[in-house]
Amino acid sequence: MAVTTTTASNPLVTTVVLDETADLTVETVATANCTLYAVEIVNPNATEAVYLHVFNAAGNSVVSAQHTHQFYCPASTSCYYYMPAGYTITTGIEFYASTSAGGGSSATAPTDAVTVKFGFTL
Repeated sequence: MAVTTTTASNPLVTTVVLDETADLTVETVATANCTLYAVEIVNPNATEAVYLHVFNAAGNSVVSAQHTHQFYCPASTSCYYYMPAGYTITTGIEFYASTSAGGGSSATAPTDAVTVKFGFTL
């Protein structure tokens, strides 16, 4: 089978954001209408799974904010999520990483921060 490489004149992802210290701190990735296409999570924790909580950017968001999407990554694993059709978020993207599936006061920080990468267009 032959391999073919094609240069995209209109790339799917125009912005990549990297956070190498994701934890319970709510981070803002974008503050305007955007379409999310990819999420990468690198979890260095040997015994803890992590959950990436993603929600609409509302400014001054806190861990208790209701997430719209949650991505799971087992211990000592790199996880990749792709959304070929994209997911439109009208107010931008905020997120945090936790060892808890639920949000709010039950959220616990991972022992070691995780690396998160987002691929989207504005």
